[in-house]
Amino acid sequence: MATKIIMPKLGMAMKEGVVTRWLKGDGETVAKEEPIAVIMSKKITYTVTSPAAGILRVLTRAKETRPVGATLAYILAPGETIPAVEEETPETPIPSVAATAASAPPQSSSQASGFVLASPAARRLARERGVDLASVPGSGPEGMVTEGDLQRFLEQRDRGAAAAPPLATSAARRLAEERGVRLEELSGTGPGGRVTEEDVLAFLGSREEKAPPRPAPPPSRTIPFTGVRRAVAEHMVESLRTMAQLTLQMEVDATELVKLREQLKSDLDITYTDLMVKAVATALRRHPLLNASLVGEEILLLDSIDIGIAVALDDGLIVPVVRNADTLSVAQIAQEARRLARGAREGTLSVDEVTGSSFTITNLGAYGIDGFTPIINSPEVAILGLGRIAEKPVVSGGEIVRRSMMVLSLTIDHRVVDGAPAAQFLGTLRGLIESPYRLLM
Repeated sequence: MATKIIMPKLGMAMKEGVVTRWLKGDGETVAKEEPIAVIMSKKITYTVTSPAAGILRVLTRAKETRPVGATLAYILAPGETIPAVEEETPETPIPSVAATAASAPPQSSSQASGFVLASPAARRLARERGVDLASVPGSGPEGMVTEGDLQRFLEQRDRGAAAAPPLATSAARRLAEERGVRLEELSGTGPGGRVTEEDVLAFLGSREEKAPPRPAPPPSRTIPFTGVRRAVAEHMVESLRTMAQLTLQMEVDATELVKLREQLKSDLDITYTDLMVKAVATALRRHPLLNASLVGEEILLLDSIDIGIAVALDDGLIVPVVRNADTLSVAQIAQEARRLARGAREGTLSVDEVTGSSFTITNLGAYGIDGFTPIINSPEVAILGLGRIAEKPVVSGGEIVRRSMMVLSLTIDHRVVDGAPAAQFLGTLRGLIESPYRLLM
């Protein structure tokens, strides 16, 4: 009996995911529990394993976005055929593998069996404006229709253009744009009159025979705005759009904190961030309004103090969570933070390990930054930015002395937290930093 492989729900807020790659090919034999695909949500990367032994038949292409619950593939018994696939959503019909393989042109597989590869933003705009995506030439990877493609199509349609833009492969469009060629001037030799890269090259060859040669433009490099980077961007924009964010900064004397770390690091692999997690958790117990979430018409004061620590990856940020940080010792926090950071960089963290924080810490001190304006990790109501610890001349007791100073940057959601309680929280935190031995009690 055929067994479905569906897009899993990796968190309460997840609506769609991306199949980043297939670990087994279409038609290959797989064993039960064998890894077969890698899925990416807005927060984590997840490896899908086969629920049964059999033959894998893939329905969804790599790098394609699919809604939660959509059928990605089937596991079939030998000789079994793919069941008829129903359309899970009206916006993303699923083509059969057989039809895709038989009818897809070599330049792009996105038009196979009536299926159009398009970004979620393009699909939303197409529904709003009543546009058939099959009529829109795509310039994205594998011919994907992007939001920009659809906007250009709508502009031409609204201007009353006599005809739709010429069909062309993504490679032909890139080459034409680089070399200043208008696709309307070309006759396509590809399927359905589609302009191919060879058509553009032929046109350039004939034009260069009539004109003196000129140097080609320097090559350009692009980075796809997808995956974790896009997810972080959308989350940050939504946070700024929905909150009244205000950043308060305070310079504190971290001289004793530096001494404490020097004493501890001979026995413990401990960082300033580990000490600050303990200090923040202790301060939050005294100032519960900053350990809260705004949900609808209610401010939820959270009993558990779960500290998220922002970790920088090559393609974005991820925030692993130290649970019940106020109940852990500094040594336990250091051990847990090290485990989470390693898992974040290896992509092995679970959903629970990167969601559900009640307060976030982000440290840019290692990069030489003093103060900055961190953006709140919603639905939290505050985030603390740590700057570098630098030696400075300070007036103390009427004398100029050398002290290790650090800037704390606290961003609050002003809808929930006013400036006064935020300043009181920073005052408590300053006291713990200036007398850090209390953190070991």
